[in-house]
Amino acid sequence: MPLPTFFNLPDEKRQRILECAIEEFAQHDFDSASISQIVARAGIAKGSLYQYFTDKDDLYRYLIDLASQKKSQMLAGAQPPDPGMNIFDTLRWLFREMANFELRYPGLARIGYRALYGKSPLPEGVMEKGRQSTMQYFTRLIEQGKQRGEVRAEVDAEAAAFIFTAALTELGSFLASQPGQITGRIGSEEDPATLTRVQEKYDQMIAILQHGMA
Repeated sequence: MPLPTFFNLPDEKRQRILECAIEEFAQHDFDSASISQIVARAGIAKGSLYQYFTDKDDLYRYLIDLASQKKSQMLAGAQPPDPGMNIFDTLRWLFREMANFELRYPGLARIGYRALYGKSPLPEGVMEKGRQSTMQYFTRLIEQGKQRGEVRAEVDAEAAAFIFTAALTELGSFLASQPGQITGRIGSEEDPATLTRVQEKYDQMIAILQHGMA
């Protein structure tokens, strides 16, 4: 966690350091991320950074925690509009909520993706737990859909869950490939037209999944 000196910084300087760190770790795995690049963009001395974080690992873990906090905050207040929605409407809702996070915090989302699927100093057990939790959620959702007749009985729930998990974890890469749609700044708000365009793309993706299963 950051040292107390980091939280004593003026808001603007603290924000600038965070944004530069997020940009670097979003573009590179942990090993290749450069502290020198971070401090150069932030306009501070390298020694100053070590007054705020004990080392590179400390900074990285703080960014992972920050990503988790921001996602939890967004999803905490998000509830399905209708608890009785079928599996495909539930997926549309879930993917839209995730798209909101990816659009608002693209750098943090990419860092989380790299932590799960790239090289990370975090224990593999922590990473695997996150992957398995997502797989289990989708497997339960698909089994419920089969019981209600929304999904064909012969569909392998685990195989389908893998497809959903892969689609969900690739949100960041997909959104990042859309020119002019992501600001990359912490807490930035995207315009309604942008969000609508992204949601339309995910509606098309869910339609593809649905017609392959229903």
